[in-house]
Amino acid sequence: MFLKTGWTKGAVAPVVLHNKGLVGLLVLICTLVGCGPTKKAWEVTHPTTGAITFKGRPISDVELTFYPEDPSVPLTVQPKAKSSDDGKFVVGTYASGDGAPAGSYKVTAVHNEVAVSKDTIVAKPNDLPAKYSRKDITDLRVEIVAGKNEIRTFELK
Repeated sequence: MFLKTGWTKGAVAPVVLHNKGLVGLLVLICTLVGCGPTKKAWEVTHPTTGAITFKGRPISDVELTFYPEDPSVPLTVQPKAKSSDDGKFVVGTYASGDGAPAGSYKVTAVHNEVAVSKDTIVAKPNDLPAKYSRKDITDLRVEIVAGKNEIRTFELK
């Protein structure tokens, strides 16, 4: 029967070739879908929200930057947030509101009032105490854990 279809004795049957092709296809799919390397801890974010007050009152438009204290985290990983009118904020690292990677952070807070002068937008100097504006002197610290995080209110004085 093999001779009639062009197969000679000792030839590999099409089913065996098909199985080898199937294995190769499965390896390719597995690689593309996620059987590859796992993400590093700083690549995974966790929902993080909080609030900020100044002299006991909520303050809007404060720009917060979270600086990882772990030196192995790339310098480009700096979660950020901006407070709303009620002082609340949602942290984002890779996209707006996506959260922050787990770890310890120093946090800076800067508030620059924006004014319009002669059709030009001008940012006034930071009007919060200077100790909150630099990562080397800020006393604002936070620990982000896996899962949902509600940061205690930052009470600036």
